[in-house]
Amino acid sequence: MSRRISILRLVIVLLLTVWATVAGHSVPVIAAPAMDGPVDAAELASWVDPLIEQQMAEAQIPGAVLVVVKDGKVLYTRGYGQADVVANRPVDAENSVWRLMSVSKVVTALAVLQLAEQGKIDLNTDVNQYLKRFRLPATFPQPVTADRLLTHTAGLDWDVDNVGTAVTTSDKLLGLSSFLAKQPPARIFPPGQRYLYSNGAYDLLGALVEDVSGLPFAGYVQQQVFGPLGMKASSFAQPPATTDLVTGYVVAGMGPRAVPLPLWQNPPSRSLTASASDMGRLLIALLGDGQPVLKPATLANMLTSHFAYQSDRHGWAYGLDKFSWAGTDWFFKDGSADGAFSRIVLVPGQRMGFFIAYNVNDGSALAGAIMQQFLKRYYPIQSQTPAAAAGAGDRGRALEGVYRPFTYSHHTLAKLLRLNWPDYPRVSVRPDGHLAVAFGPAAEAVADLVEVAPLHYRSSDGQLDYVFMQDGAGNVTGFNVEDFVEERVPWYDTQRAHRLALGGFLLVFLGGALVWPAVLVARRRQGRPVTVSRLARRAAWLLTVTAAMILLLMAALLMLLKSAGGSYAFGMPPVTAAVVVGLQVTSLLTLGLVAAFLLLWRRRALAARGLVLYGLFTLVALAFIPWLNYWNLLGIKW
Repeated sequence: MSRRISILRLVIVLLLTVWATVAGHSVPVIAAPAMDGPVDAAELASWVDPLIEQQMAEAQIPGAVLVVVKDGKVLYTRGYGQADVVANRPVDAENSVWRLMSVSKVVTALAVLQLAEQGKIDLNTDVNQYLKRFRLPATFPQPVTADRLLTHTAGLDWDVDNVGTAVTTSDKLLGLSSFLAKQPPARIFPPGQRYLYSNGAYDLLGALVEDVSGLPFAGYVQQQVFGPLGMKASSFAQPPATTDLVTGYVVAGMGPRAVPLPLWQNPPSRSLTASASDMGRLLIALLGDGQPVLKPATLANMLTSHFAYQSDRHGWAYGLDKFSWAGTDWFFKDGSADGAFSRIVLVPGQRMGFFIAYNVNDGSALAGAIMQQFLKRYYPIQSQTPAAAAGAGDRGRALEGVYRPFTYSHHTLAKLLRLNWPDYPRVSVRPDGHLAVAFGPAAEAVADLVEVAPLHYRSSDGQLDYVFMQDGAGNVTGFNVEDFVEERVPWYDTQRAHRLALGGFLLVFLGGALVWPAVLVARRRQGRPVTVSRLARRAAWLLTVTAAMILLLMAALLMLLKSAGGSYAFGMPPVTAAVVVGLQVTSLLTLGLVAAFLLLWRRRALAARGLVLYGLFTLVALAFIPWLNYWNLLGIKW
């Protein structure tokens, strides 16, 4: 993921998920007769095969696989295209092994729930009571529990962009607890307040499984999950011991380019590899009674919303997102990285589900198209447009402004990646009192919302609910739609403001780097000596060196960030680390500028105009220090 929860995925998800009612504010819904989902393999193949083949061609996806289960058995499965383009190895629906990334979290959740049903852990007890080799700091009075970790509501920072989470060879793997000790999940707000996706949450759960069971995580899952289900090709081992692993690709230039399989330091959150046939077995168990891996009551608890911004709309179950469509609960989980995308979908009420995987990360476009067609074809509904409430326009003006996704690293250098983000979504009031939420500059990326209650809006087609959030003082802090949480941004914290500030800093530093050398060159050409004191000369050179260093280091940092594509999963390159350390040195030099200015002023070693200019530059350089700190460029934060 990174800003891997992209505007593309957001728009796709907004088109897919429908809520028919919200408690206390019902919208009339005309639903088609209840259907039982797909029941005929030939009918399913008649529309799903052309859809997949078309999407694969448009996105240049070499290979994919689909398995659909219904009523306790596989209804349809098929492989498409190539598992390896160079070797001309086709996808084998039975045996090809796929990288499933965050779909791993479904299996990790299942393992934790096994321990809970055995009475070995309590989901609502402080996890530090079970962790033996790593403990979370007591940053807040409220403890972090397994329940909060399972729903991404433990208050941990977004860590998908963290540095040094992947290695190229198994000898560099630290082991889960050692990795957590080296790179602990950061607690940034009290648990239970908001949803923020975190790999670290599931890494902690994996450590809990290890410490409670006494087995390595991969060994426990092999013994207690994969073995009983007959998932013979599935593993958390790294590297996976198989010759059927599908090659991942990124689309660039002339076409798909192969990318190597990373080995992850944090396997519980993203190292699962499995075949489609194995995933079919898992689906059947989760759509049945849970046996032989979970008791029915435990499975029911897993497939229950345990956190939601509004109780009867989108929420989060254990390891899965939950939404309702025409009164039917749907659960799903995506996994993605360069060269891989996968999705698991469960509809327990219809005993239907499907799994799809492919070897290009297209931002969920293919998986979203299939899901959309499932919903439209087998579970159609029609919603009526809600009517705007009186005074909606006046209330809506309090919600206007710029918002941004909350999914960024708040405490590491990766926060700097946010500089490339556009200032979207933007909320404004239309003349008719509706809200317009623009997720991008294109007209089709604008949602039209109607107020149905204070702070609660619905899309004008009656399909999607937006809930705006307030703090204790009544200030609007953001809004939620599905699993997207957007925070409100004051004008001074917009990306435009930060880019303008950076541009202003760099212009001042450019001037500072050139002025003194330009004075020396001009005096030399005119044959005039430089008459300032030694103190003034040294102060001028200090200013010149500081300005030039900042200018060159920032230019280098921005180029390095761009060339890295925003990912340092394999570690911080030494050159980038040196640049960051260099910027920290310039902060010390800036303190030297303050000392130099005070000496110049006290000894009257510089003319008044020169002293004022020196002082103004020093103030700008001082202001640059908190700017560096805001972007986590002070201290070692990677």
